Amino acid sequence: MNVVMYVLITYYIVCKQMEHVIASYLTQVCDKNDWLYEGQHGFRPGFSCESQVITVCQDIADSLDNGDKIDAIIVDFSKAFGLVPHGRLLTKIANSGVDSRVVVWIREFLLGRTQRVSFGRATI
Repeated sequence: MNVVMYVLITYYIVCKQMEHVIASYLTQVCDKNDWLYEGQHGFRPGFSCESQVITVCQDIADSLDNGDKIDAIIVDFSKAFGLVPHGRLLTKIANSGVDSRVVVWIREFLLGRTQRVSFGRATI
């Protein structure tokens, strides 16, 4: 393995570890301050996307069993994070009481960063 590949792999591992540390800290802050709705699914332990689908299906079935009418609005937020202005996100995080050192870490991580997905020869 050449030196460049070693550096890239090491950088990736360090980034993933730092991401885990920051995510754990932010999860603790959210839990401590009771910021998340109890039905929030998708990124909390024990509350996967699959458990959200099961909960919604059960709620619909219960409503139908009770003879209730159901209205649904479904919104796809799958690309929403990529559209959030980083400056606005950082301001909200900083104003929420998150440790200023964590805000700096997040800012440095996001600064000038873009995302792309490659699959075979296609890049998105």
